[in-house]
Amino acid sequence: MLLSDFQKSARYIAARNLTPNVAAVAASWTASTNHVHVTYFLFEPPTADDEEWRELTVGELVAEFPVIQTACSSFGGVADVKSVERDDLVFERT
Repeated sequence: MLLSDFQKSARYIAARNLTPNVAAVAASWTASTNHVHVTYFLFEPPTADDEEWRELTVGELVAEFPVIQTACSSFGGVADVKSVERDDLVFERT
């Protein structure tokens, strides 16, 4: 799996799995372990819809890239976006 393919797909998938509460989405893939981590950065505390869309994003990435062996996801606050590597940022509300 190429990193550029992963990033392109992550951008597309994340952009359609959002609530208005989502400020940004980061998705990283570690090639050495084939692990994916998705983080949704929110304006307010997570809702059930936020959790559902976040997990759907993870599931769609795993389905698209069978090489992925493990995956996890988390939430962060909008202030935490500043600490994300720019390459991992696949969605940012402007």
